[in-house]
Amino acid sequence: METAKDYYAILGVLPTAEEVVVRAAYRALAQRYHPDRYEGDKQEANRKMAEINEAYAILSDADRRREYDEIRGPNTQSGNSYFDGEADDIPPNYDPLERDWAVAVRYYSDLREIESHLGKISWRLAYSFRAYLLQEKLFESRKRVADAMESKFLELYFGTNSNLVVFARELIEGGHKRAAKALNEAVRILGSNIDAARVIKQIQRDFLSPHVGNEAELMSMYGITFDGERYHYKEYQYEKLADAVNYANQQRSRAKP
Repeated sequence: METAKDYYAILGVLPTAEEVVVRAAYRALAQRYHPDRYEGDKQEANRKMAEINEAYAILSDADRRREYDEIRGPNTQSGNSYFDGEADDIPPNYDPLERDWAVAVRYYSDLREIESHLGKISWRLAYSFRAYLLQEKLFESRKRVADAMESKFLELYFGTNSNLVVFARELIEGGHKRAAKALNEAVRILGSNIDAARVIKQIQRDFLSPHVGNEAELMSMYGITFDGERYHYKEYQYEKLADAVNYANQQRSRAKP
């Protein structure tokens, strides 16, 4: 069995995705890349369809999926690393589920808000929620379904320690993507039984201000900007906000008479 490929990423679903979600995602992608419908390069469409069919053949078969998950493992390169694969393979200007989803939103207007909340955590989580509701017609239970899927997602990437899960949710909702990824890395490497207080303290020290809770306020205070990858202070670049703040403080101290 091919293990170098991430079949979950190919279908755009989470490793915890239920069978109905896998099936709905497959159908949506098949609609998009079917050579008779795809408006782009036909060879590219054929290549993508072959990849999509391969992924679905594995993930739709319980025994083959179990075998794949065992080989894939949680600590492999393609394991459960938060934000891996988040570079969207489905262009935001095209969603094969959008037409049906628009009809659902017409009658359940809060769906957009629920989906937006899930999308802040992961586009795959939001897409899985959309696909699941459309497939199973569970619109009356939409909030319960969303809460259950969010809990599964957080447990998958941040373990079962309630303090770490709460901290992860706060980081994600606060837009601290790099800190959330660091927390996932700590849980993935060290396990769920780690000292939660120690981990939280270290991540706060590395990525958050010990004095100012709001990262935006801290950046404004020191004139620091962020381009999505690095923090900028004057002509310098830093991977961690704390490092940029420390240097800014040093510069201010030197400037004092």
